[in-house]
Amino acid sequence: MKISKIEIKNFRSISHMEIITGEYISLIGPNNHGKSNVLGALEFALSTSSKPDQDDFFRCGDSAETKMWVELTFYGLTDQEQNTFKRYILDGDIIRIRKKAEITEGQLSISYNGWAQQPEDDWLRVENVGDYTMRENAEATPLAGRLPKMGRISKADVERAQEQYISENRDRISFQTKLEASPLLGQRNVGGGVLPEFFLIPAVRDLTEEVKIKTSTNFGRLMNLALREMAGRDQRFIEAKTRLNEVVAAFNQRQDTGEPKNELAQLESDIEQELNAWGVKVNIEIQPPEIEKLFELGTDIHIDDGVKTKAEKKGHGLQRAMIFSLLKSWSAALRKQRAEQHAERVTSRQQSETVIFAMEEPELFLHPHAQRRLARSLRDIASTADHQVITCTHSTHFIELSSYRDIAIISRTNPQIGSEIRQCNEELFPSNENRDKKDRFHMAHWINPDRGELFFARKVIFVEGETEKVVLPFIAEKLGLDWEECSVIDCGSKYNIPLYIKISNAFKIPYVVIHDEDPLPQPIPDDWDQDKVRAKTRTFELNQEIRTQVDSSIGAVASFSPDFEGAARVSRSQGHAKGKALAALEHLERLQVEALPDRLVEVARIAFS
Repeated sequence: MKISKIEIKNFRSISHMEIITGEYISLIGPNNHGKSNVLGALEFALSTSSKPDQDDFFRCGDSAETKMWVELTFYGLTDQEQNTFKRYILDGDIIRIRKKAEITEGQLSISYNGWAQQPEDDWLRVENVGDYTMRENAEATPLAGRLPKMGRISKADVERAQEQYISENRDRISFQTKLEASPLLGQRNVGGGVLPEFFLIPAVRDLTEEVKIKTSTNFGRLMNLALREMAGRDQRFIEAKTRLNEVVAAFNQRQDTGEPKNELAQLESDIEQELNAWGVKVNIEIQPPEIEKLFELGTDIHIDDGVKTKAEKKGHGLQRAMIFSLLKSWSAALRKQRAEQHAERVTSRQQSETVIFAMEEPELFLHPHAQRRLARSLRDIASTADHQVITCTHSTHFIELSSYRDIAIISRTNPQIGSEIRQCNEELFPSNENRDKKDRFHMAHWINPDRGELFFARKVIFVEGETEKVVLPFIAEKLGLDWEECSVIDCGSKYNIPLYIKISNAFKIPYVVIHDEDPLPQPIPDDWDQDKVRAKTRTFELNQEIRTQVDSSIGAVASFSPDFEGAARVSRSQGHAKGKALAALEHLERLQVEALPDRLVEVARIAFS
């Protein structure tokens, strides 16, 4: 089972938010706008040990909420998960589970609840089973023939009768989808024990703590799992455990053998004398320790990269890679263990086999190439069964523009409204006639691999090619314009610009489109054939298509007539000799600000205003 939607209410900076998720999703946005709070909400929802305090409830000024909840919608349930959550399966084979917290008179209460298709008849609702354990009530309903004829009627008897009746008469029963008031699966706090495992790697994590053998650390989980395997299979381990038990049993021996009392027996005797007035006997009994616990006293990880030292002595980048490798190893070991224990067997209730990884700033301490490798590794993990990956990142390496549905922009412009989200969950190029556009859009990645930078920008400037991408920031610098938070995106060609406009419109990213007008010469040169005339005409017609697609509330258009080189007064012969971008820079660098071409200055001011 994987999460398809996260809904958060009144958690930290989030008043209300809905996030559509896939196998992989990247949360991006400015610092302190709520990205980490989304991961905190997930941890609250999936971990029974996660308990909020008053600061975790959304507040605005002096007013603070007293109720919060996080609701997860799951899809892709296995046979085992369908059996565990059969009461909660909704149309579309999904389930919706909510974890909520409430502060009442200073006391915090937490509960898991599930949405269920409940029969409208009271006697078929699971929360009312207690009313029908009384025989006189049960016999007034069609459940009577399905309950024990003699003796006490238990709640389990009523539940079985309800399930049987619903199964046999589903077509004749009216249902309503409703959040159950009773605890999930009928037991308080059982939710975290059956929902997917959640592992969070915060932006700052001390490896010294992470490699300790504790159940709260990933290395501790791995070591304990390995030690349990050894305890059951390794003969040396078994013999050591038996010997340790024998030694402890000898210390506890108190039979009179004629030999002097050992120190423990003497201590017992001394204490009894002190308590003589109470008339009590004292017995000090040593419990044999779990031999697995011995490893907690002294287990270190050493890494040899030419110099063998403890892992926590290595660089931060290697430490974070180590933490992540522990996480992956734990995930693999967990899957193996569950496969061995539950192969081909469906039980009444069992924890989901899904593992959800969340990483804050995975790029932290990693150089660009290592970021690229890690990003690919994360996507590989997300593409495997029973895994999902969520990242909070400021790096373009962890997002892919062609996978725009994996991107969620988190922002908080108004504290009263709280953190908000911008996503695009629709197919932007759905029809067959757009297939060529979509293919060009994907191929443009190789022209501008950093085009994902547009999601991080205050404003985006879309240009046709390399020359404008280089020259416009250069002009802005000369003019003293604030351009550092803007991104100039080389679209690869004028034909690709409409595709980028669609993306920006979908995510409400402010933008300016800058392109050549490309008018047809008059008259048409005699050496142009019909194919060339049609191509040039199509290029000119793109001007209107671009203007039509621009959303004037967030976008604008500026054009050069007839083209950039003409407006910048760059020699075409120099452009052919040196390349357009270099020729333009050399020409413009020699000019004083007041001598810069007027249209170039005007367009730069439009772009970076």
